[in-house]
Amino acid sequence: MRSTLMSLGLVATAALGLFSAGAQANCVANPPTQSNTTFPASLTGKLAYHSYVSYGDGTSQIFIYDFSARTLQQVSKAAWGIKDPMNAVFSPDGKWIAFMGITNNAWNVFFWQVGSTSMPINLTNSTGQTRNEDPKFSTDGKSLFFKQNGDVIQAALSYTSSGPVFTSTVNLTRTAPTLENSMPFATPDGTAVFYTTGTGSGMGLYKQTVGSTTKVAFDTPAGLATYYPIVRADGTVFYARWHDATSQADQIYTKVNPSDTPNQLTLNDCNSNNSDPSPVNNTNYVFFSSTSAGGYQLYLGDASTGQRWSLSQFGVNSDTTKAKLGSNYYAGTPTAAAQAVTLLSQGKPASASSSYSASLGPAYAFDGNTTNTRWDSVEGVAGAQWLMVDLGSTRTITGVDLYWDAGAKVYYIQTSNDGVTWTNIYSTSSGASWGHTSLANLKGSGRYVRMYGTQRATQWGYSLDEMQVWGY
Repeated sequence: MRSTLMSLGLVATAALGLFSAGAQANCVANPPTQSNTTFPASLTGKLAYHSYVSYGDGTSQIFIYDFSARTLQQVSKAAWGIKDPMNAVFSPDGKWIAFMGITNNAWNVFFWQVGSTSMPINLTNSTGQTRNEDPKFSTDGKSLFFKQNGDVIQAALSYTSSGPVFTSTVNLTRTAPTLENSMPFATPDGTAVFYTTGTGSGMGLYKQTVGSTTKVAFDTPAGLATYYPIVRADGTVFYARWHDATSQADQIYTKVNPSDTPNQLTLNDCNSNNSDPSPVNNTNYVFFSSTSAGGYQLYLGDASTGQRWSLSQFGVNSDTTKAKLGSNYYAGTPTAAAQAVTLLSQGKPASASSSYSASLGPAYAFDGNTTNTRWDSVEGVAGAQWLMVDLGSTRTITGVDLYWDAGAKVYYIQTSNDGVTWTNIYSTSSGASWGHTSLANLKGSGRYVRMYGTQRATQWGYSLDEMQVWGY
């Protein structure tokens, strides 16, 4: 994303000292880099990124590192005749990369078949001052979202014998030049798109329903540039924003819903810029760029623990004269085992806001018995009550089963990484009085999962024979 910011005339100023304390001051000053030997062996895919000395100087090139083959290759060539190729992203099947670059004095969007000797295909064919930038694929690979002259475009893709073509294009925002919209990224189900609106310190994130002009503010802090949304498969949005207006230093945040409190990740270095997040689906890992070692270098971070690994061991950061930005990871075709959903909660540590008695404590709702043991909250004046399980580490949540003995009319299923800040992944105001409730197709992640009831469905307290959390 650094390319887009600088094209708007913005230069983020690196923080020279510790940031002042604040409610979301979750960065770490000079975070340690983990040992090369502990780099996650599960990452065997390919990483695309670009590097340049400074934006717009003509030195930008696209590279791909293959973690399985342990090879680093500059894939962009002088013979392409494309100036400053950058911001490459893999198609969902890994066969193509889409990227932006300059031809005929205009920014265009190109496709290149990975591993081939073929020339890139110009999908936009613009000339002059037209700007086609920030390409991103839909999850199914049938659409490409990109910025064109300040508006967000959705282009339908068709893969022909001669290569990919746009069969139609739709202007989703239609607000340029009054408003500048950029950096689109579609939700996993394709029903909405996140993007940045504004320039400079007025840049904020919005979420718009595809097929309409309905949009909501996702994160628009006053005076703090907020940009580059990337949506993980579970719906978690990773993005960058300034830590404060004085330093203008980039930090990486996450949110799921517009109403959530932004979560500043502990992988951020308080003394540097940290930006261009690229989360790895179905894991807590995220590739990102950071100036911890001087210029922008590439790192892998764990969004849950804050651990950081430098990619220097792979030769990625060898040329210290160039910034490395715009990383995008292709994991390969997922195996059935990698996607297998399992019961995560049984036998795990549990707690509750209250218990009717010791024999009706929270652990009994996670003991595997759906009929003969249970958790009961206090009765009588019981209002808001909760039952929580600690999964031990951050997991992807896909479903919850509730075996009610006495139900909740109004309740929420919530997740948290720290047990303090909670995100709703399900809510209802018409809950059952008793019986089995199966909540499928949930999209969330967290170490802690809880049922948070605010209105009883019976005269008794809340009571669950069993609560089962499913995911991977």
